[in-house]
Amino acid sequence: MSVFNTPAERYLRDIIAIPSVTGHEGLIKDHLATTFEEIGLEVELQHVDRDRYNVIGRLGEGPVKLMLCTHMDVIPALDETLWHSPPFEATVKEGRIYGRGAVDAKGPLAAAMEAMLRIKNDGVRLKGSVAIAAVVEEETGRSLGARKLMEKYSPAMGIIMEPTGLRISVAHKGAIRPVITIHGKSAHSSSPDKGVNAISIAAEVLRELELYRSKVMEVADPMLGRSSLEVTMIQGGERINVVPEKCQIYVDRRLIPGETVESAYDELDEVVKSVGDRAKAHIILKLLCSYPTSRTDENEKIVVIVKDALERKGLTSEPMGFPAGCDMHTFVARGIPTVILGPGGIYQAHTIDEYIEKEDLRLGVDVYEDIINNVMT
Repeated sequence: MSVFNTPAERYLRDIIAIPSVTGHEGLIKDHLATTFEEIGLEVELQHVDRDRYNVIGRLGEGPVKLMLCTHMDVIPALDETLWHSPPFEATVKEGRIYGRGAVDAKGPLAAAMEAMLRIKNDGVRLKGSVAIAAVVEEETGRSLGARKLMEKYSPAMGIIMEPTGLRISVAHKGAIRPVITIHGKSAHSSSPDKGVNAISIAAEVLRELELYRSKVMEVADPMLGRSSLEVTMIQGGERINVVPEKCQIYVDRRLIPGETVESAYDELDEVVKSVGDRAKAHIILKLLCSYPTSRTDENEKIVVIVKDALERKGLTSEPMGFPAGCDMHTFVARGIPTVILGPGGIYQAHTIDEYIEKEDLRLGVDVYEDIINNVMT
């Protein structure tokens, strides 16, 4: 007997098996398009770049009233030897489905696919159309697929499917992700006075960043908590016997309402310049990607509908903030009232032995179906 007992579980099994790591989403597009067609959806492949396409499935006629959107890309498995089961092979154990993307965000996608299947099979008469969109490149923070999606679609309301524990989220943090490049001068390490040690200067930058981090974390939002700054990667040096001529520091700076991408960048640039002036060093701040905070008013129709659906399932309906980034801001920028909602916990995202509870997946299907019915009929 199969341990994948429901359509959502089988959908999830199949898409976990496709390693759609960011940049390689072309591997999964045909499978999603075929499965959407089997569900009975009208399918569109929207070209983004190279062999990467957003996959959109529509049910009903007329303008899109509701769009359920999530990303098809996943982060790499990291160290596969640490996994207790193959990361790109769905494995069931003690009521959980394990695999890369199980919760972020292929689980929510699979739940929405079964919800659409139920709506189709029930022959529900829809007023307008409902769409499910699987987009490329969310994990880098660039929202490349979602931005492309919004060039063509303008649904009346949206749901971004991320693992919120089936709690409705009406806001998320923004972010800037820059790299700080310190340029020194190489020399033989036996004659360090003839060089400029980029790593030593980087240590001064790190000290200033730690002081700036304390200032950043003084700011808080009632729903989203504190803003933050974290150094997440450092790269420098070429050989053990060479004074390093370059060192790079990668920073993840999270924003809350009241902070903008521009103001956060300018403040960080001042910190970097102050070190450069003191050390008489050439230091460059380059922004790799960014996205703003976004929020949907709690009186919007989509918020009320989702809260009602959660209450009918006996789930918490109090709105919260989503601590991570997602594609919601691309919808909100177009004036589309949007919430974030999905099964599974964000704490499982990007982990070794990532998993989603089968029961969470089942509840996700029920909630999405309830929402679609109440929006579309």
